[in-house]
Amino acid sequence: MQLNSQSFYKILVSISIASFLFAIAMYMKLGTYSYYLADDYCEAVRVTRSSTVQAVIERYSDGAWRAASRYSNITFVGFSELLGENSIPITTVLMIVFYTTGLCWSVSETRKLLNINWHISVDYFLGMALAYFSLLLAPNLFQTVYWRSSMMTHFAPLAFGSLLFAFVIRQARMLRIHSIFIYAFIMLCALIISGFSEPPTTTLLTALSVLFVPLWLWNTSPTRKIYLALTLSMFIGVFLGFLFMLFSPAITNVANEKSQSIFQILITSFSYAIAFTQDSLRTVPLPLFISFLIPFLLIWSLKQVTENTIPNLSKHIPLLLILIPLITWILISAGFSPSVFGQGYPVERMRFLARLLLIITFMIEGILFGLWLPALVINRQLGIGISLIVFALVSIVYPLRTALNVIQHQIPEYSERAYLWDLRNAYIRRHATQGETDIAIVGFSGVYGIKEIDDNPNHWVNVCAANYYDINSIRAFSAKGQDIIELLSK
Repeated sequence: MQLNSQSFYKILVSISIASFLFAIAMYMKLGTYSYYLADDYCEAVRVTRSSTVQAVIERYSDGAWRAASRYSNITFVGFSELLGENSIPITTVLMIVFYTTGLCWSVSETRKLLNINWHISVDYFLGMALAYFSLLLAPNLFQTVYWRSSMMTHFAPLAFGSLLFAFVIRQARMLRIHSIFIYAFIMLCALIISGFSEPPTTTLLTALSVLFVPLWLWNTSPTRKIYLALTLSMFIGVFLGFLFMLFSPAITNVANEKSQSIFQILITSFSYAIAFTQDSLRTVPLPLFISFLIPFLLIWSLKQVTENTIPNLSKHIPLLLILIPLITWILISAGFSPSVFGQGYPVERMRFLARLLLIITFMIEGILFGLWLPALVINRQLGIGISLIVFALVSIVYPLRTALNVIQHQIPEYSERAYLWDLRNAYIRRHATQGETDIAIVGFSGVYGIKEIDDNPNHWVNVCAANYYDINSIRAFSAKGQDIIELLSK
């Protein structure tokens, strides 16, 4: 029975991985319908009319714009523009690939560092489950992932950060002598990632500071100095990036406008973190519970069908079950603090990182409960069979249900909008080629809170769009139904 159960378990894990991958692939499919919106026009003009380095320096020096302190996102917009006319959909899909790959790699390297001897498919399962749930539960998925201007600020640092985290864990596992090259590389990567936006930077600074405590006080292994050097290298890179943003003209102007003390910012950030957690538990309770249930069933079932693959951590689990939510609260508060300093409660796209941390916590708690709960003794075969069936129903059916919903509802919506944008883009370029310099186009309604081209040619979106198409002005007018396609085909 043990052999049959073990084989059945491996089959279920493989099918579940395919199910998660299919759901993530549908989110990638949505990314192929991304196009220029609002700030995308402004940023494309900035990086194409001058060198990327010059564009970064000019924007950084622009103290009138609050987000000008972020030096890495505009840099990667410049690299994105090199991909040609389909740069935005290509970049969007690549970021989801990097994000998913980084999470799977991070899980795998962490498992190896902890000397846990389960099959690598379990790593892929946990990494893809994390990627899936974070996309499913994103407070505003469109703004966070499918709008390049915001994606380069709030999603890209997590995609690149997950890859860097996996690399650092790998070095901690394999490095046995100090390497200046490795440390410098980690420092540089951390510096670049920190320049995308403030929330990931403050979160990472706090996480590394927390990590220093156990490494310094309780780690007595021969690799202690290696661990400390790797952590310090990453911390220095992140801290330098934080300083570059902190002392930028944009942040200086915000500081002059605000009168909050650090104490007020911290208190407000902690209270906002609690409010966010309560709101998440109230608005998406079922998905969060399933993000806990799936890892629990995965690990607890693994204990039933295999032996000597998971270390005995029973004496540490009660403490970890308490500490991990506490640390998560601290990290969410750290990520909220830049918003508290600059504007107030974080907007939806800035809450993606907080939601990711919350999902990680639920998944880790599920894993710990799976490790803690004792193996079945009475009716063992029946218990294993029931747990595997429940595991299959949840881990296979739930992501497939999400994928079906994306196929039936979101893909038609996204594709239709992209089709109309392509028609409008072709219309503008066609008329600009014919010598028109003041163009009137069919107006589209804003999407997911993002401003579209306005009927006022002096609106900032219109000005950026006109510069992007190299014309004097552009304005929108209203049209309905088939008239839109007919008008855009002229």
